[in-house]
Amino acid sequence: MSSNPDPEIDGTDAPIEFPESVATGTTVLLCGFDPTEYALGLRALAQFGGPEDDAVVVTTTRGAEPTIERYDSLAPADSTPSLRVVDMVSEGQSISATYGEVPTVFTPSQGDTERLVLALSELTGRKVIDGERHLVVRSLSPMLSAASTARVTDVLDRISGLRTADGLAVFALDYTAHDEDTVSTVAETADRVCWVTKRADGRFETDLRSTRAAVGRPVGE
Repeated sequence: MSSNPDPEIDGTDAPIEFPESVATGTTVLLCGFDPTEYALGLRALAQFGGPEDDAVVVTTTRGAEPTIERYDSLAPADSTPSLRVVDMVSEGQSISATYGEVPTVFTPSQGDTERLVLALSELTGRKVIDGERHLVVRSLSPMLSAASTARVTDVLDRISGLRTADGLAVFALDYTAHDEDTVSTVAETADRVCWVTKRADGRFETDLRSTRAAVGRPVGE
């Protein structure tokens, strides 16, 4: 288990450093208490992605605009992957903006997994990249509330292949919102599970496990 060595910073800006063994070329499930509020997936992307890379981010609890703003706040734009967004939140949005500064497709239904697949295809089908392609789903929890676990895991198996061979796929969920069976089932779609917990002093701890081992909540949870 690793803990953040940085001084305490209150709130959602407390720094998180994921284990280097997360690396790229893997699919990782991040189990945190509120993965969107603490931008867990975006932080992993900023840490491991490079400026020559491309990333597709699926947002299920915040719209595209606040997602882009949060991502931009994490690191300078010239050091992180360029962004493409699937917005599954913003109701009333039906016109995609695939040629904007941040290409965006709107599919405002967290339970419509088929529309998600189509949206991802629209964003990646014609894109030629020089580096790696990464995939981030900021929170699976709204999807798991709106669709069966089987449907969600099926779509994760389908879309995880959108990352390049050395790219990173990051799926996150709020482990406090699901039972252990659900978390274990979703974990089967990943190579590794990274538990993220916040200590009383405001620092974060990460616990990285292989999905070949038993997947359970950290001791004390």
